[in-house]
Amino acid sequence: MRIAIFGAGGLAKEILDIVMNFKFENIVFIDTKFCGFIWDYPIVNEKEVHLLAKENYKFIIGIADTKVRKKIKERFNDIEYINLIHPFATLGYRQKEDVEKKKGNVIFGGVKISNSVSLGNFGIYYYNSTIGHDCIMEDFVTICPGANISGNVKLCEGAFIGANACVLQGNFTDKKIIGRNSVVGAGAVVTKNIAENIIVKGIPAK
Repeated sequence: MRIAIFGAGGLAKEILDIVMNFKFENIVFIDTKFCGFIWDYPIVNEKEVHLLAKENYKFIIGIADTKVRKKIKERFNDIEYINLIHPFATLGYRQKEDVEKKKGNVIFGGVKISNSVSLGNFGIYYYNSTIGHDCIMEDFVTICPGANISGNVKLCEGAFIGANACVLQGNFTDKKIIGRNSVVGAGAVVTKNIAENIIVKGIPAK
């Protein structure tokens, strides 16, 4: 299998660490500004994307910005995206089957996902983050290193949870909601629902 990673920054390079656990025949990075190599792997221009697709490359988006990630997906909607799951990630009962129905997710080592969790597409789940039971993760969410999402929480599309932040428990019939495109700052503790398109921080988050 061949893989192409959108991006040439820090996240894209970290994704390479996951890729190296699998037997990909060829690895390339895709960028609009940079050219050259990341270690021994070439960086090609976005103009080459459809040529790579014809050569049976699979794709992953290695960009942390949720809005940019979504724009890339919309711009290249006709190529094949895959999930990348580090061997040291822990997925609860039947979660692997659920993830396999989705696409574009990156799950790093140390991530723990409980059971009865609904994952979306194109999420980034960084090192040592945790997701509790009965959570709903919509598309394009980002959960940074060490963040803890308690049970019965819903992250709406594009939500961003900063490093070591904590979202406290919701209820099965009344999930705690992080609104669409909202940002929870690093180290924050979320105790109530968060509206769409806002930034919250602190303890409690506000």
